[in-house]
Amino acid sequence: MEIEFCPICEEDIELTEIRCKENIKVRGELFQVDAHYYRCSGCGEQFETSNSDHDSLAEAYRMYREKKSMLFPFQIKEFRHKYELTQKELTALLGWGAITLSRYENGALQNLSHDRELQEANTSAGLLKLIELTPDALTEEKRERLRSILLSERGARNSFLFKLDSGLSKVQPGMTNGFQRFNLEKYFGAVEFFCSKGGVLKTKLNKLLFYADFVHYKNNQVSITGSRYAALPYGPVPNDYKKLLAVLEEDLSIIETREVIFPGDYVGEKHVALSTTNIDSLSELELSTLETIDTFFNGMNSTEIADFSHKEKGWKETGRAELISYKYAESVSLSD
Repeated sequence: MEIEFCPICEEDIELTEIRCKENIKVRGELFQVDAHYYRCSGCGEQFETSNSDHDSLAEAYRMYREKKSMLFPFQIKEFRHKYELTQKELTALLGWGAITLSRYENGALQNLSHDRELQEANTSAGLLKLIELTPDALTEEKRERLRSILLSERGARNSFLFKLDSGLSKVQPGMTNGFQRFNLEKYFGAVEFFCSKGGVLKTKLNKLLFYADFVHYKNNQVSITGSRYAALPYGPVPNDYKKLLAVLEEDLSIIETREVIFPGDYVGEKHVALSTTNIDSLSELELSTLETIDTFFNGMNSTEIADFSHKEKGWKETGRAELISYKYAESVSLSD
């Protein structure tokens, strides 16, 4: 019991602290969050106190952003500050309403369309494009200075791709990569293959890559791409998938992200292949494995394939965010 002010009784009175779980719906999806409030011993009402530092809705928003791979408010601010843009300038570049950006930076949940625009702007190529399309958004001096910075960054980005490839391929062949050094061309080829048939949602793409590598290892004692897979809450994913997808879309224009509207106004992001040149790096045997995986999971949506992957022994017995050993490939079965 604590003595606090009750806004109903309008006096200091004993309050009981309540901590529990509650479900909050965000855009049609339920998220279980920690709830923290007080119950008055006098009137029996429940409420939050003015000194409470817990915000259940903000926590639900955090979980939603994490699930949808959306930007967080602090990341939006960091991006704007990095290039010394005012809210007014960035709003003008994006073509948004005057207060929209301010609301997002202060915690309001952005819609997926605006999030995609922000993520695209948060790249050298994307911001350069906005500057060219909206020349009046910045002064001439600021526009030229920013162009110089962004062009320099783009050159450094090509160096980053080399370093990323070198770093991933340095991992010695073993049970974490299916006894195959990471092969950037084969990884890009597998992504192109799965995204070339009308596109695929990100969650499903990550699972398709996992099953392709693990099934190929099971049958041939070697993986296709040499990727390492982490056991995350929504199933196995390539360990560096965010960096690799960014390179595929932002630097090489091999894929692009498009919005998809599902029943109930649910908005998803689908990766669509713009190129298929890297598919040539795959052998006939590897392509056969990809065809098998694509055919088996053809009728499953992202939720269904994620649930399917949760049945895998490798995912169940590996700690969250830890790497899944290819020793579990033996237990992988393409059957319900």
